[in-house]
Formats: sequence, C-alpha cells, structure tokens
Amino acid sequence: MMNKIFISVPTKLLLLVISALLLMSIGISMMSLSRLQQEFKDFQDEKIAQGQNQFAMQTSTDKEKLSLWIESFSDVLQLATKDNYSLSQAFERQYDALQMNQNVENIWLFNESNQLLYTTADAHPKVSLAAKKVIKHKEPDYQLFCDVACEQLVVVPLLGADGSFHVVAMTMSLLDVIYSINQVLQSEISVVSFDHNQKTSSTNPRFLSTSNAKLMNDLFEKLESNISAQDIRESGLEMTLGDQSYLVNLMKLANTEDKQFYIALVDNVSSIKQEYRQQVLQFLFSAVLIFITLAVLVYLVASPFTNRILTLSSALPLLARKEFEQFRQIRLKRRRLLADELDIVADSATELSYELEQLNIEVEQKTKELENIAMYDLLTGLPNRNMLNYQLRKAVANIGRVGKGIAVLFLDLDDFKKVNDSHGHGEGDKLLIEAANRVRVSVRHVDLACRFGGDEFVVVLGHLNSVEDAIPIADKILQRFKAPIRIDSSIFYVSTSIGIAYSEDEITKPELLVSQADIAMYEAKDHGGAQYHIYHADMYQRVAHRVMMETEVRQALAKGQFSLSLQPQLLTKTKQLYGFEALLRWKHPEKGMISPDDFIPILENSEHMVELGYWVIRRCFELLKKLDALGLHDVKMAINLSAGQFIDNNLPHYLHHLLDEFNVGADRFELELTEQTLVKDIDRAIDTMNLLKENGFSFAIDDFGTGYSSLAYIKKMPIDVIKIDKSFIFGMLENHADYQIIMSTIAMVKNLGLTVIAEGVESSAQLRSLTESDCDIIQGYYFSKPIPEVDILGFVETQFVNGYWKTQPTISTTS
Repeated sequence: MMNKIFISVPTKLLLLVISALLLMSIGISMMSLSRLQQEFKDFQDEKIAQGQNQFAMQTSTDKEKLSLWIESFSDVLQLATKDNYSLSQAFERQYDALQMNQNVENIWLFNESNQLLYTTADAHPKVSLAAKKVIKHKEPDYQLFCDVACEQLVVVPLLGADGSFHVVAMTMSLLDVIYSINQVLQSEISVVSFDHNQKTSSTNPRFLSTSNAKLMNDLFEKLESNISAQDIRESGLEMTLGDQSYLVNLMKLANTEDKQFYIALVDNVSSIKQEYRQQVLQFLFSAVLIFITLAVLVYLVASPFTNRILTLSSALPLLARKEFEQFRQIRLKRRRLLADELDIVADSATELSYELEQLNIEVEQKTKELENIAMYDLLTGLPNRNMLNYQLRKAVANIGRVGKGIAVLFLDLDDFKKVNDSHGHGEGDKLLIEAANRVRVSVRHVDLACRFGGDEFVVVLGHLNSVEDAIPIADKILQRFKAPIRIDSSIFYVSTSIGIAYSEDEITKPELLVSQADIAMYEAKDHGGAQYHIYHADMYQRVAHRVMMETEVRQALAKGQFSLSLQPQLLTKTKQLYGFEALLRWKHPEKGMISPDDFIPILENSEHMVELGYWVIRRCFELLKKLDALGLHDVKMAINLSAGQFIDNNLPHYLHHLLDEFNVGADRFELELTEQTLVKDIDRAIDTMNLLKENGFSFAIDDFGTGYSSLAYIKKMPIDVIKIDKSFIFGMLENHADYQIIMSTIAMVKNLGLTVIAEGVESSAQLRSLTESDCDIIQGYYFSKPIPEVDILGFVETQFVNGYWKTQPTISTTS
C-alpha cells in the first residue's frame, strides 16, 4: 500500500485560502479586463458617434453658410448683371474672397443647357452630373466629393431677372470640419485614403488632411500586414507608440472606383490604461495583504487545534495496545472558558477508554469460554476436532526435533446406531460419555484423546520408536471395551474398531494421517470389528478401487451397460407363477460381467446408487408391460430398493409418475427392503411405507434373519412379505438349528398374516420340506436361475402354460 503524504491542517487551510484568493484574483482580473475592453468599446463608440455628429453638424453649417452666401450673391447679381459674361466676371471677382472666407476650392458656372460658362478647374464628371440633376429638378444638391481630396460639393440653381437659369457648383475644403472635430473631441483627426481590397500596410495610406501628420504616419506605419481598413472601422485598433497608448477609429466618408476615404480619429488612451494598471496593482496589493493576514490568522487559529489533534492521534494507539490507564494520563483537554468540538472528542475518547477496558475484560473472559467450546467437546469433555488439528500439527512439526514418530488411532464404536435407534439419543449420549472415559484412561498423560464426531474418537500417540509401540495402547482400549457398559438399568456391550496410521516423516500432512487411520478403521470393521488394523498402501488401493468403481458405474449408466435379470417366484403348492424378482447386472466392455456383490456394496450409500436405482425402477415398469403382452396380467415385479433410494424424497413422486405413464396398478409391484435399511430411521421409514402403501404398493423384507430381526419392527411396519435369506435355506437339512429357525420363522410370519418367500431353493428335498412347512412362495436355482431381460419372453413361452410351470424341475448345477 502506497504511503500517504502528510499535510497538516494549517497547511491545508492555507492552501484553501490561496486557492480561493487565486480563483478570486482570476475572476476579478477577467472582470477588470472585460470592463476595460467594454470601456474601450464604449469610448470608441462614443468617439465615433461624436465624430459623426460633429462632422454632420459642421458640414451642415458650412453648407448653410455657403447657400446663404450664394442666395445673397444671387440677389445682388440680379440687380447688377444681365448676361452670362457679366455673371462669370462677378464670380471670378468673388473667388478669392470665397477661398479665404468660405474655404471654397473651385467654382463652376453652368447655363441651363449644362454648358460650362466659368470654372476655376477642370470640371469633374461628378460635377457635371450634379449640375444636370439640379437643372432637372430646380433644387440645390449637396454631396461629399472625394477625388484627389475630399471636399463638400454644393450645387445651387440661379434664376436671373430676365428669366435665365444658371447653376453654380462650388467645392469646399474640410479643413474647418477637421479643425472643429479636433477642438470638440480633443482627438487627432485626419482624412485618409486607402486603395480598394488592400491591407493597410501593403499600400501607403494617403493623408489628405490631418491635424497631426507625424503621429498619423508613425501609427499607420506600425500597422500589421493582416489588418485592413475594414477591420479598424468595425472594431477599432489599440496601438502603442513609445510609452503612449492610442485608440484608432475610422469613419467612412466615400468610395471611388479605386479608393476608400475615411476620417481617422486617434485618441490617446494612456490615462485609461494607466488607471487600469493602478487598479490592478491596488488589487494585487490588497490580495497579498489579505493573504498574509489570513495566513497568519489561519496559523494562529488552527495550530492549537492541530497540536491537540496530533496529541490525540498519538495517544489512540494506546487503546489498541490495551494501555488504557496510560491513555487517560495524557492531557487531551485545555483549560478554557468555552468548550469546542475537540473537547467533546477528548471526553468521548476518555469514555471510550473506560468502555474498551470493560469490554476487553469481558472479551478475555468470553474468549476463554469460547476456547473451551471451540477446542473441547461439550458432551464428553474431550478435546474436539479443532484441538486435534492444532495438536496434531504441532506433533508432526516436532518429529524432526525429537527424532521419534507419531501414531494416530481412529476409533469407531461398533453397532452404536442400534443403541440410539432402540433406546433413544439420551441413552446414546450417556454411552458416549462412558466410552470417552474409557478411551481417556487407556492412553498416557502425554497422549491426546479427542472426540472426532458422532461415535468416532481419535488418539494421537507421540514419541514412538515404531508403530509397534502403538499396539499396546490399541489392545488396552479394546480390552476396556470388552467390559459391559451399564446405563441406568440397561447394560450394553459395545466394541470398537481401531485404525492405526504411523509416520516418522516431519513433512507428513496431519490430515493425511487421520485419513489413513480412518481407512484402516474401516478395514477393521470389514473384518468383523472389535479389532485394530494398521494402515498400509493396499488399503488405499482398495479405496481408490472404490472411487474408480463409482466413476465407472456413472459411465456405465450413461452408456447403457446395465441390464436386468428376472428370477421367477412360484407358489409352492401349485407351481403357479407368482412374480419375478428384478436383479441388476453389469456387463463391462473390458472386464465382462461384474458381480453385483462387487459393486453394489461400494455404491450402496452413494448418489450414483440413487440414480441407478431410478433406472432399475423404470426398467421394471417397461418389462412388466412386456409380460402383460404375453397375458401375464397378475404377476408381480419385485424391485430391490437401496437405503439411499428409499429415503430419497423424490421416490413417491417418481413412482406415481410411472404409474400414470405406463398405466399399470401399484399392486403389481413389490418393493423389497433390507432390515438394515429400515432400522436407520424407523419413523421416517414407516411414514414413507404408509404413503406408498396408500398408492397400492406392497412391501417385502429381504434377507430376513441376517440383520436386526425383531418382531417389534415387523409389527410396526406395513409389511406384506417376509423373504427368508438363502443362507438359512442352504443348511436347513444338515443343520438342525437352521431348520428350526426356518420352521419357527414361517410359523411366526403366517400367524401375523404375512406371506413367506424362501430364497435359494436348489433341491427337491428343500422344496418338499418347505412345502410341508406351509411356505407360500419359493425362489431359487431349483426352478430357474435369473433370466436376462432379453430372454425373458422366450423363457415364459417355453416354461409356462397359462401361468403354471409345465416341466418337472431339475437341480441346476449353475452357481
């Protein structure tokens, strides 16, 4: 994580003030510049307006003066002259006076035929056109006439006493106009001409008349090449000459074919700019002064606050280190009349230290309690799995230091579930407490005995020279469990199976040792329990084989490698076909036929078995429909359900769906369950059986006599059929005890109103004895081995007539 740069609060406030002042300065500067530009614009507009007004007023005055003079002179002429010559002589005599007094430059006299009678200069075409216009309209005409110079052209009609008509045209100089504008506006003024469509600097401007020729020449010589007269006329132009600033404006006078004529107004704006600079300097000085003042105030005000904040921040880590008393000894508050936010924070921090101290005391107490809960089993008082993991890691880590090995013993109580199921969990908990005591007293004080979970315990033995040193401890535990356990008035005989894993390698993973001991424990259980087994690599191979087998079963199901074989069940006395038991078969593409005994136990409690079981159920429905096609409408189909299949919540819905899909009655199906399946959860098993029983399904107890046979179970459950296991049938004629068990079982079941099926019948003697004992149904190789589903139709057609066995049975030699 990147370290943050520390900036103190006064510095941040100072930066904030500087930023505010900077923004304010920029804003005021922009406003000042805008104001200056606006002032220049207003000044320019005002000057141009004043110049135009003054020009119009002065030219109007000159025209009126000249017109009055002509009218007066005309009256005099009407009394004194009668012909054209005399009239011309009269104007010639007045020409000098007109030049001097009226600024008249030239005079032209035309008769009514527009013939020039008198002139002081060549007549310009515009003069002739103006005279013609006056002759035509008999009224005066005034024009601004620009050629070599700009002059006012005044054309006035004269009516003689004899009725003759003459036109007098005069041009007046603009000197008086320029002088008048100069005096009124206090601006330097000049009449200037430019060539058409040329930049001001690309052709020399010609000053026709000016109030300050040097200034005008100096300014216009400095004009940039890309500035035109039109640009100056529209926006004006600010220029600097020496230390003076000037504002140049142009007023348009006239246009000719090749010239543009303007009145140039030049004003000295140095005072305006000087005033602006003074304002800027005053503003900057004020801003600096305000900044310094605010900086000092910010420092004086914020410094005590920041010092107190720093003191508090340096003290807060004491709370994290649980040094509460030292924290309260630090002076966080200052004696002052008025409290502030920091005083409130300091008070809160002090109160927090008391609360944290109290909370810390409570946390320490609760932590100790939680450690006991987290590390010890509440029921037995033994260390739990968390403590096991912690201590086992330490023991493995110490192997290299002490140079001796460790052993892990994994214990599981044999048939503990029977206690819970038959006597309740309360009795089971008491039994676990006694079992924990027996494990605890069997190990050394340096060893660790833990409850791993449920009825499983783990013992860690350290400082062993070899695995042989662990065997006496295992024997001692087994010996202690041989003694009965008395719980209140009940006596229980509970043994335990022990798996042992040993290691002298400090890099061994602790969880691997537990796993190996667990595998060895299951090996002990598979060999009958109440013994120990030491882990070796072959055990892992068997586990790996089981995992591989589960994977191959999934693939076999997807690839259709499973099939069913049907073994017929016949009524003992009449040999009528009662039904078929569906038996699962697996033909592996490489290994050939795999016995159910090899894969069913492995998959019994796996999710694959549930999926496979649903496939078997559906296939049984399909085969039953094929049997219906042969006319066997009353035969039953017996389906074996695994424990996982039976407790699956989806089973009733699935069966109901198949009944609707295939349109068959539920009474055609007999669901076979083992006693081990039923006793896992008796109450749930009874609820499920009752639900399916309402739909019409019947139930059979398979392998009766090999599990937890009990009349109590049979009386509680809605059972229809009892199947005597073939292990009793095999020895019934040679073993009197087996014979008595079979006879008693048949009698007992018949008294309960249930049907009895004998499995594994392989001889006529067995058949005869079972018939005499009133056994209802027989099943076995004596009549037929299981028939593959592909052959079942042919088998029924050849072996049965109207549903009865048609040949005398012979003993099958097929195993």
